[in-house]
Amino acid sequence: MDAGQVVGIVTGVVIAAVVVVAVVAARLRRRRKERERAAEAELEQLGTVAGSALVRADERARLAEDELSFAVAELGERDTADLAPLHRRARERLGEAFHLHQLLHDHVPDTEAQRREWFARIADLCRSADGFLDELDAGLRERRSAVRATPDVVDGVDSEVERVRKGVAGAHDDVARLRQAYSENALRPVADNPEQAERLLEFATRSTAAARRRLAAQQAGEASAAARAAQDSVRRAEGLLAAVADFESEALRAESALGAMVAESRTELAEARALPAPQREGRVDTAIAALEDSLAALPGPGEPADPVASLSRVRQANTALDDAVADRVQHDARQRRMKAQLAPALDDAERQVASARGVIDDYRAPAGPDARTRLAEAERELTAARADDDPERAVAAARRAAALAAEAATLAHRDIARGGHGQRWDGGWNGPQGGRGGYGRRGSGSDVFGAVLGGMVLGGILDDLGDLGDFGDF
Repeated sequence: MDAGQVVGIVTGVVIAAVVVVAVVAARLRRRRKERERAAEAELEQLGTVAGSALVRADERARLAEDELSFAVAELGERDTADLAPLHRRARERLGEAFHLHQLLHDHVPDTEAQRREWFARIADLCRSADGFLDELDAGLRERRSAVRATPDVVDGVDSEVERVRKGVAGAHDDVARLRQAYSENALRPVADNPEQAERLLEFATRSTAAARRRLAAQQAGEASAAARAAQDSVRRAEGLLAAVADFESEALRAESALGAMVAESRTELAEARALPAPQREGRVDTAIAALEDSLAALPGPGEPADPVASLSRVRQANTALDDAVADRVQHDARQRRMKAQLAPALDDAERQVASARGVIDDYRAPAGPDARTRLAEAERELTAARADDDPERAVAAARRAAALAAEAATLAHRDIARGGHGQRWDGGWNGPQGGRGGYGRRGSGSDVFGAVLGGMVLGGILDDLGDLGDFGDF
């Protein structure tokens, strides 16, 4: 092979290699451009989605602002005050979204990662703004629905007032009859309920009259507030009368529990006295004397009684004696006795917890955190008592539950009374109230009239209700 042929072969190989490299390079460039075009198309799609969401949310916020203005004019600022912050928060989200959109279109170049992040953030902000606007729309619908229903509500309240008023005379008679069997201290939670119910019904009547006048004056928001106050008054009056009707049966249950507790206490006293004198010295002798005093203080047959207070005193002394002799009684004997005591203790605890829950929940009483904490702890102790396999621990937990529940009821009635002199735990305002914690008491003679005024701030409509000075004794 001569030199020319070699040169020709080498030249051909080089040319082939160059062609191959050029083809590969061209394909790589084409693929890179395809990826760039795909990424750019994706970014454009993200930008279109973000931009559409921004325009849609901004337009919706503008329309919502108009709707809110109409609602303020129709219902008044007081009834729409909680809706304005929703629109403001939606605008704040949109403001941040518009700022990001501006950054994407200013003269400063943005990386692909920044563009992706900001487009996604704009979409998220628009969704958040839509959420606030959804809440605003729902609130406006609710307010307008309530206003449209006001005439029907007013008519319904009038008929309810007449129905509930028929039960006031019977409640007066029940209280008079109960005074023959129960002490004034026992009756304090319900003694004033009939009078309080009468005043609440009178307030409801005056509120419905004010609502009708506001409707005639095209003051829909104030008319709706007056109608709601009237409804609440009737509901509370009915609850007070129901508490009077329930008092006797609940007191009888307390008396039954007291009888079981007295029998149990006498058995425990006999066992404690049977202990050798050295073992009784000190704490046990003191607990024996305290339990004997609590039993001696029980009213005799025919005397006015307070079964709830008596039950609390005997239970406390009984528990103290149990604690005092806990390390004096042999384990097996005590286990047998505790098994016998467990069912009554659980029954007493369950009734106490149900009673305290009724005081706090049944009529939305403004009970504070201490009462609610005691009740929660009582419910926890009762659950533990039910689950414990050891009867001694179960009885102790059940008695703690009963004592905590009784304390919760006492604190709840105290809070109701204190709520009448100022700020309620739930944020409203009450007139002075009176009440006492107790066993199985759902209602209270404490004044709930102030809670109606506090729960429904009627503003100008009070001018139509006349002089409320006669309610100062609540």
